[in-house]
Amino acid sequence: MQLVNFEDSLEWLKMELEPNEVISLWFHYEEITMHFNQLIIQYRLQLMGGAGAIGAIGTYLVRSTEDLKHYHLRSLFSAWLFVLILGAAVLDICYYSQLLEGAVKAIIEFERMHPTIKLSTTIAAEVPGSGLATVIFWYSVILGSLAIFSLWSYYRYRQLKNCN
Repeated sequence: MQLVNFEDSLEWLKMELEPNEVISLWFHYEEITMHFNQLIIQYRLQLMGGAGAIGAIGTYLVRSTEDLKHYHLRSLFSAWLFVLILGAAVLDICYYSQLLEGAVKAIIEFERMHPTIKLSTTIAAEVPGSGLATVIFWYSVILGSLAIFSLWSYYRYRQLKNCN
């Protein structure tokens, strides 16, 4: 399988197009980019809602048990939630964000070849970077908190079990 250079794959765009064709093609690129952006937003919102619902159900179920089981269930439940969110984070960072990044690169390259259109180029100049560091930071905060809570709950479970 031969890899294609990104810039070479867009060579055909350098041909002369009518202004209405340029705008139409740019609009199509913009639609694709916005589709990926909407996909990421929807994915993250569903992840937060699902994790919140699972957390609420888990809190209700764990609260209704005695102390020893309480810590054990909290440990298992938070570890399971950790694995769930870790999988979602990997999918988000390694797949969905890459789709959006590729679409943004393509539209900026298109705008570079057609300098009369500057929307995405101007946005990219004002907001440097992809924001991936922020996403990684917040996933790390969430996963770190879950890991600490899970380990602490397991430690308390082992302490109480050894006392009995």
